[in-house]
Amino acid sequence: MNQHLIETESTNAWLMSLAKEKRGAGTSLPDLYAVYTDFQTAGRGAGSNKWHSSRGLNILTSIYFETGLAAADQFVFNLWFATSTRRFLAKYVPEVLIKWPNDMYIHDRKLAGDLTEHSVSGNRLDFTVAGIGIDVNEEVFPDWIPNPTSLFLESGHRYDIGTLMDEYLAVLRERRQLLNPEHSAELREEYLSYLYRLNELQSYNIKGQRITAIIRNIDHFGRLVLELPDGRQEAYGFKEIGYVI
Repeated sequence: MNQHLIETESTNAWLMSLAKEKRGAGTSLPDLYAVYTDFQTAGRGAGSNKWHSSRGLNILTSIYFETGLAAADQFVFNLWFATSTRRFLAKYVPEVLIKWPNDMYIHDRKLAGDLTEHSVSGNRLDFTVAGIGIDVNEEVFPDWIPNPTSLFLESGHRYDIGTLMDEYLAVLRERRQLLNPEHSAELREEYLSYLYRLNELQSYNIKGQRITAIIRNIDHFGRLVLELPDGRQEAYGFKEIGYVI
């Protein structure tokens, strides 16, 4: 089930508000309930990042989930959502990779990014809202976006957003049974097999210093494991490391 909005401040904010309203009334949204919009007036990315999208050209959507996951297993959701999104996009651009933790990259250019927000109750996830922006028909980007691309720029084809939304949700429904800790090893293997820069010597900013290192793994908490120049392996969380591209 999905709902189309002509315009909204943020699909994540809109869906989080609706989910909390339903919870307050003693009900809940159906799993995989999705909202998508033609335009966001205050689109958000991870952290304090903003998300740019021209009106009507791209996928701007947020999706509601009730996973039953333990809070300690929340990275299982990231593994599932990232690999599912990559699988959908690979139908159009087979070379797409997952840039840790959740962006979609083609070579060194960003095609999509997500913003996942969990509502926690006790030691479990009460519900999850996963928002994603996918650049589809965008041709020209503002200068402040460092390395963007779109399906159109990569393939030369234009796409109908409603059709792509239906296809994307179909992929999520098909893979929904994998969103379970029992499948974490399978999801992790798929995630690593498509991880951007895995086993490559590349440059990163770590604690204010630029170093060359090699991505070797991700740990149970979803941190990125790098092999440093002295041979040690260290794990880094989100915002503790920056890619040099």
